[in-house]
This record gives sequence, structure tokens and C-alpha cells, in this order.
Amino acid sequence: MERTIAADDGLLLWAETFGDRRDPAVLLVMGATAPGIVWPDGLCRLLASAGYYVVRYDHRDTGRSGKSPAAYDLSTLAADAAAVIARLGAGPAHVVGQSAGGTVSLLLALARPGLVRSLVLLSSSPGTDAGARRSRTGPSDASEPEAGPPAAGPEERRAMAVEGWRGLVGDAVPFDRAYWSDLVDRVAEHSSEPDTSVRHLAAMARTPALTDRITALRVPTLVVHGEQDRVFPMKHGEALRRAIPDARLRRIPGMGHIFPPHWSSTVGALIVGHLRRNSGGGEKRHPGVLPQKILWPKHDVH
Repeated sequence: MERTIAADDGLLLWAETFGDRRDPAVLLVMGATAPGIVWPDGLCRLLASAGYYVVRYDHRDTGRSGKSPAAYDLSTLAADAAAVIARLGAGPAHVVGQSAGGTVSLLLALARPGLVRSLVLLSSSPGTDAGARRSRTGPSDASEPEAGPPAAGPEERRAMAVEGWRGLVGDAVPFDRAYWSDLVDRVAEHSSEPDTSVRHLAAMARTPALTDRITALRVPTLVVHGEQDRVFPMKHGEALRRAIPDARLRRIPGMGHIFPPHWSSTVGALIVGHLRRNSGGGEKRHPGVLPQKILWPKHDVH
């Protein structure tokens, strides 16, 4: 179900929900410059089938959400996330953040701890003091290629976007070109013009590193990090695990900055295991959703 939610400054945010609103909520926070529909539909449905009320949404300046009238840093995106939880009556929520969305999730937990039940940080970083490179979860972010001539037309731009996602997935796992090509088309159709998502890069630059601040967090946290992440190498996940009290780190062999869509069930099972350990009970039981042992697919290259 699609929703429109007002941020604190009145800007309208697009959101989509899956599952029963009476179930514990899971807020999915996408990385910088990317709309919420980048979260795989399969992951959203799996979490909903496991007994969670799943919410994905577009940050301001992405997708169908409004354009910001003023400059901001990532704390503004965290306030938007808080507004989504509060306006839906979904708090406290489990919060799952991808890349810069992990930073937004941390800022949310620091500013509004009563809204956050647990955290899952996928391919994220505490900030520049961990050696972070400028990063965004989007089709041109992983390899940071050298500047070249601008794309000649829509088809070339589309091809470049697909190759950008290939860079984020990495070389150690199969690349489903049909899936990512379709995603590029869906994102283009879903997004309003003009594209102002680049404002997120300035917001990231304005946001200080969080390493010292997150030592005060008292929220159950799972850090999931790919060993082949070229945007935030493994040391970023390790820095999060060290800084956040009692955080757990799951290293994923073969995974780059973005997990491939055919891993949605496996990543979903990993998330569900963390949520159930930190839920206080009440979720529906779906034995097929959470295997006793998580087996990662083979890392053959296509």
C-alpha cells in the first residue's frame, strides 16, 4: 500500500507498506541518492511473511518524495525517517539501513531512541574517521570511474546506470542484468523531475563522523558487511562493530556493496534472525523463513 507522509517541515515523503500494520514494524532506509524501491520486492515480502509490518520510503530529493527547499545534512534525513515511523504509528521499529542509510539509521537511533527497537546496518560506515570514501548507493557509486564524456542519449545513460549497479554488486557473484536493467527503468519511471538526488552527497559531506557518538547507543545492532565491498571496505563494518556496544558483525564472503537480488531470501533470513532475537516476542512463526543454518549461494561469476 502506498502512502504520502508529511515530514516535520511539511515536505511530502512517499512510502509503501507490506504486511499487517498490527505486526512489529521494520523500516527500510535506502542509501544516498536512491529511492526506496531499490529495496528488493522479494525481501519486503519475505519480511512481511515472517510477521513484520515492512515500510520502505523515498528520501527527500529521491523518487516521488518532495524536493527540499534548503540545504541539509543526514540528520534531516534521520528526522524524515522518524516522521515516517511516527506518522504511521509504527514505533518502536526495527530499522534496517543500507550504506548511507545506515548512517541515517544511526542518527535516528541517537536522536529518537524511543522509536528504534533494533538496528541492522548493511554495508555501512561510522564515517570518515574509518577511512570512508564519498559514497552513495546508486548506479554510479562503487567504482568511481574516471570522468569521461557525458552520455550521448537515454540508452547510453541507461547502460551506464546498469554497469554502475554491476560495480556495486561486485565481481564475485552472478550479475542478473535483466533484473538491474528493469530496476533502472522502474527507478526512472518512479522518479520525479528534475533529479535532485545529488543533494545527498552534499548532505553526507556536512555530516561529521559518528564513531564517538555511537558508543552511547544501547540498541541491539547487527552489522552485515560484504568482504568484497569496494565502497566501504571491510574495515568500516569492523569499525561499527567496535564502536557500538555489543554489536554483532556478520561478514559475508563474496558480497560487494549491494547484495544481488537472488540473495534476498538469505539476507532476509539473516535479518529475521536478528529481529526475532530482539523483539520481545509476538511475531508470527514461519518455520520456512528462518533456516537453522544460513547457506550463502555459490560465488560463481556470470
